[in-house]
Order: sequence, then C-alpha cells, then structure tokens
Amino acid sequence: MRQKVLSILLLACCFILPSVSSTAAQNASAPVPAGPVGVNHGAGGLGFPVGKFSAVANYRYAHKDQWYLHTSEEDGLDREVFSHNIVFKTRYGIAEGWDVRTATPFMLNTIETEGRNDAWSGGLGDTTAILHNQFASQKKGAPLNLAWDLGVLVPTGEVGSNNIGTGAWGGLVGLGATWMIGSHRLETDMSYLIYTEGYKDVTKGDRLRVNGHYAYALNTRLDLGLEGYYEWTQADEADGEDLENDAKTLYAGPKFNLKLPEYGVTFGGALLGAAYREYEKMSLTEDWRAEFKLIKMF
Repeated sequence: MRQKVLSILLLACCFILPSVSSTAAQNASAPVPAGPVGVNHGAGGLGFPVGKFSAVANYRYAHKDQWYLHTSEEDGLDREVFSHNIVFKTRYGIAEGWDVRTATPFMLNTIETEGRNDAWSGGLGDTTAILHNQFASQKKGAPLNLAWDLGVLVPTGEVGSNNIGTGAWGGLVGLGATWMIGSHRLETDMSYLIYTEGYKDVTKGDRLRVNGHYAYALNTRLDLGLEGYYEWTQADEADGEDLENDAKTLYAGPKFNLKLPEYGVTFGGALLGAAYREYEKMSLTEDWRAEFKLIKMF
C-alpha cells in the first residue's frame, strides 16, 4: 500500500504544474513573489542560498465547534476548542542545491464544554528534520524547479494524555515542484510520513500531505495569492487493532505576503476555509482557520 502511494506521489507531482517545454527568460525587473504562508507547507522545488540561515515562526488559530462524521455535520456535545498552533522552523543552505530544515510545534488547545473552560491539551510536539535537494532548476534550463525531501521525526514532544508528543520515531519522503515566470509563482509539495510504535503502544497512522499555492507579486513589497492544504491521516493502531479514526481534510483560501528585503523579513497571512472534511470517527472541527508566517533571513 505504501509503495503504491509513494509511486502515485512521484507521478502526480510531474502533472500538477503546467507542462512546458521551455521557459521564458525571467524579467530581471519583475518583482519576485515569496513562498507560501501555511503552517504545513514544504519547500517546493526551490533550493536555498549556501551559507544562509532563516528562522521562521508559523501560527495557526482555529475555533472548532462543529461535529463531523464522514462528510456530514452531526449533533454532539456542546463543546468548543480554541486551538493555537505555533511552529518554530529553521533552514540552512549547506551546499549548492542542498539544505536542511527543522520544524518543532507547540500547541495550546483550550476546551469549553457547555460554556465552561474545563480542559486543555497541547504542549511541545515532535521535531521534524528534513534534508532537501533541488535536482532540477529553471535557472539551468529545466522547465521546472524540482526537489526531493528525506526526513526523520524525532520524539522531542511532551508525552501524556493531554500532550501532543507521540513518543514515536518517524520517516518522511517528499517531492516538490515550483514554476516561476515573471511575477508569478506556482508551487506544490507532497510528503508521506510513517511512524514507529509510540506512547501506550499506539502506532499512529501514516500521514499524507499535498500542498499547493499560487502567488503574484504586485510589487517588491506585496504579494497576493491562493493556498490549499490537503491532509490524510490514516487510522491509528493499538495492539494491532484499528482505532477507526481516519481523517481527510482540505482547506483553501486567499493569502498575502509583505516583504521587507532591506531587513531580511517577510510577513504573511492566509484565511483558509474548509473545502472538504471526512472523518471515520465523529470529530470536532472548524469551518475556517487563520494562519500567519514571520521569516527572518540571516
């Protein structure tokens, strides 16, 4: 099953972006759009400057107040979850076409039942470390920028009944593509993550992410565009038993980037609405989420 999924990912990435036999020369005077905003985005098909370092903070706010089962809204307990997800990221260029990235989440969920704030969940999460290699570049005559990812999930997170750490190791593979022309940027990335057995002998289900975005640079300061994020988290297993909590979601919506190149700073925001939700187990979910990004280059 996993081999089939990975094969599909490799083939699909080649067709998500427009197929072009040649790329027009980049207009040197055209403003260049920045990357995606969302918490879960990857690096697409672009490389990173050798010797440069970036520090990134992503933030997502979501208000979960609707119960869903399969693809339909359901009546359930009067409960609300106010979710704050912060992800601290780094990226460093180690050689031409090669860079390393890390991402460590911190989450705080406050839970209100029948109007009373009576619970919380969250804490520090597991760290993902990824080696990224750009193997095709438009600057060198390729029709697309293409790159692969190879990563490991390290169990750095807090583990417990209310915490988000899994207590498990994981392995990740990914593929990304970016098409740049003039002031336009079209990009996608895909990743597939598998876990070892973790806390309470639970093996988390494999996770597939497919992300995409389009950006247009209005000028050297401001980009506008669209982003979309699909995630499929397969059902967890405990002692070989399927826990029947498979989930699929798609969120999409408009975004902006404010660029301050003289300071090496980019600030972005996106408002993403639920385009598709499917849950094997009745789950609390949100209609929309707000996401923000702050990048500092060194």
